[in-house]
Amino acid sequence: MRTLTGMNRRQLMIGAVVLAAVMVLFIGAFAIRSKAGSPAEYDDTVYYKYITMYRVCSGDTLTSIAEQYMDEIHYSSVSEYVSEVRQMNQMYFSDEIKAGELISICYYSTEYK
Repeated sequence: MRTLTGMNRRQLMIGAVVLAAVMVLFIGAFAIRSKAGSPAEYDDTVYYKYITMYRVCSGDTLTSIAEQYMDEIHYSSVSEYVSEVRQMNQMYFSDEIKAGELISICYYSTEYK
């Protein structure tokens, strides 16, 4: 009879340890998720990505165009946007653009067009 009681206690202790570990993981996951961002940061807004043609004006640079069209939600920096515009326009060796030239640029909008 004592061995049976000893086994039951051992099983009970193992069960308690497993339960505690599961609870710690659950609470930890909840804490990480709650710190990941507030609901204001992650709303349900849908953004659509569009590409349009832009006629370069005198004095324009890729940086000045990027400052006009990029947004902080989809790009972390002006240089990231410029890099995408360079790639879209196959500008692998130079950032040089000329007045009157047409280049492709992208932008995001909540409006479906």
